[in-house]
Amino acid sequence: MSFSLTDFERGRIVELHKQGLSQRAIAAEVGRSKTVILHFLNDPEGYGTKKSSGRPKKISPALSRRIRLAVHQDTGRSSTQIKAITGADCSPITIRRHLREKGFRNKKRLQRPRLLQRHKIARLDFARVHQTWDIERWKKCSPQINTDCTGPPGTFGLEPASKPNSLFV
Repeated sequence: MSFSLTDFERGRIVELHKQGLSQRAIAAEVGRSKTVILHFLNDPEGYGTKKSSGRPKKISPALSRRIRLAVHQDTGRSSTQIKAITGADCSPITIRRHLREKGFRNKKRLQRPRLLQRHKIARLDFARVHQTWDIERWKKCSPQINTDCTGPPGTFGLEPASKPNSLFV
């Protein structure tokens, strides 16, 4: 990628040209190629003003900042949500591509709630209470009926003996 001439370099090229130096000598003095010097001297006012060709970007610098701000505010947002929040006039795929170019990496979210510390403690308590149970005691358990009061309704409990449980027979 070429860099445009600075104002200092432009002035220096014009001054050296007025002194009568050749384009090759000016190029050696300024540290640029002789082609750059030639093109600049042919049209000093228009040099470096050519409009770049190609399709214009869908995401402007201002929109890019809004997208990154939306991601920083809530990293769990989808690209469709980011598009709605920022008012972007592009597809969600374009937003994902832009974020990938800016160094963000997507991560597929879990399809279930996180296992919190209180859940881990409850599991451990359940295991400690029931670690001494034998097979006969487990055969009497039912996840639907909780008459043993070993936990809240809907958890494992003892079923009445008159009702056979087809799950464990």
